[in-house]
Amino acid sequence: MSESFVHYYIKNQGQNYDEQQLFCTIRDLIGGGTETQSTTLGWAILLLANHPKIQERLHAEIDSVIGRHRSPTLDDRAK
Repeated sequence: MSESFVHYYIKNQGQNYDEQQLFCTIRDLIGGGTETQSTTLGWAILLLANHPKIQERLHAEIDSVIGRHRSPTLDDRAK
């Protein structure tokens, strides 16, 4: 059986763990990952908008791997 972060947190803190602290810790982990992704995507969009030649090359590469008639899948990741 796979153990979760919550399982290890409670094991480490003991049965009298602070539920509010656990909630805040999980919120920070999820929120931190979300903020990083949104910032990275924002910069990528800004850079592509300011560099149309690179945008064209990226579009051509996506078209060569995926085409225009389907959505990408995990199988495309290695390509």
